Amino acid sequence: MNSNIKTVGILAIGNEVLDGLVLDTNSNWMEIRLVALGLQIKRLVSVRDEIEEIGKALEFAMEVCDVVITSGGLGPTHDDMTLKSIAVALGLDVSDNADALAIVERQYKTLYEKGIVQSPDLTEARIKMSRIPKGAVPLDNRVGGAPGIRLQAGNSTIFSLPGVPSELKFIFDDSIVPWISKRVAQKFYEQVVEFGMHDESTFAPAIDVVMEKYPGVYVKSMPKTYGTSKTLRVWISARGENLQEITELVRKTIQSLEEETGLPSNIVKT
Repeated sequence: MNSNIKTVGILAIGNEVLDGLVLDTNSNWMEIRLVALGLQIKRLVSVRDEIEEIGKALEFAMEVCDVVITSGGLGPTHDDMTLKSIAVALGLDVSDNADALAIVERQYKTLYEKGIVQSPDLTEARIKMSRIPKGAVPLDNRVGGAPGIRLQAGNSTIFSLPGVPSELKFIFDDSIVPWISKRVAQKFYEQVVEFGMHDESTFAPAIDVVMEKYPGVYVKSMPKTYGTSKTLRVWISARGENLQEITELVRKTIQSLEEETGLPSNIVKT
């Protein structure tokens, strides 16, 4: 199991995402939090509810990612096939899991008592959500019915989460954040500032000079459509093992940008 993780990939799974019926806000929500935890997002892929496509995407992410997080495809319907796809890709069996079944049973009892579902019975469709790949650990879901999972596969750790945003966010905060926090290799610090100009092409040479001076810092200008703003937002970020050091590095980078351009900067609240 990885004890010094640095990189993460995200797989957004579902026909509804690729058909434009649902906007994938889950990936962006996770990206912001994963970066803040000190991880670098290496790959982001959207795939249809197809076993072969999910398997290819999983392999693509695992090539370079210490952690892979999938969203979607854990529900009770015929096209919820994420866990089966992962099992096929990794050569694993899918079987009933008592801990996962206990989560499903508890949740549908709770949902019934709240008047959200008509029956607490463990139907075949609900039992389906407790069948997980061999070796996987079920992750508690106290919002909906489907447990998430954590699975070690070679050098990568796979997390699979439901696609319903409220369920995904609960499991992410409850299970993934504590796990990552104990194993993350680096800290991350960022600052967004604004300069009193709007021409990115004029500002670009200053970025080149400063990034050469501070090679451990990433500087990215974020222009708006010409004519809509008189300012230019600039994102400065750094990674390292010491938060105080990278915070100071970002501060020095901003100062150098001010010196190169002759313009003061203002902090942008994000």
